[in-house]
Amino acid sequence: AHRDGSSPVRPQQSSYRLAVAAEPETNLLLRLLEPFVIHDVLPSRVDCRTDEDTLSVTIAFAAEEAVAVRLGQRLGVMVGVRTADLTTAEQTAQMRAA
Repeated sequence: AHRDGSSPVRPQQSSYRLAVAAEPETNLLLRLLEPFVIHDVLPSRVDCRTDEDTLSVTIAFAAEEAVAVRLGQRLGVMVGVRTADLTTAEQTAQMRAA
C-alpha cells in the first residue's frame, strides 16, 4: 500500500510453474534464480533435486503473462539448461488429475 493508504494498481497476475532440467553444475541454481530478481518476481516455491547427470528445478511463481513467458525464454537459452517448460498452475493441476 502507498503512504496515503491507497493500493498500487497491478496488472493481472497468474500462477505459473517453470520446470527446468539442466547440467548438475554448482553455480547453475543461482544463475536460474537471477532472472527472477531482475524481473522483481519472488518465487513462492523452489524445488530442487540432483542425480548423477541432471539438476531438476521446479519454480512456482506469480507474474504477468508477458513476464512469465520472458522468464521461461531466458532460462531456456542459458548455458547448461537442457529444457525449460513453463505451465500455468491450472495446466499443472489438470496434468496431475489426468
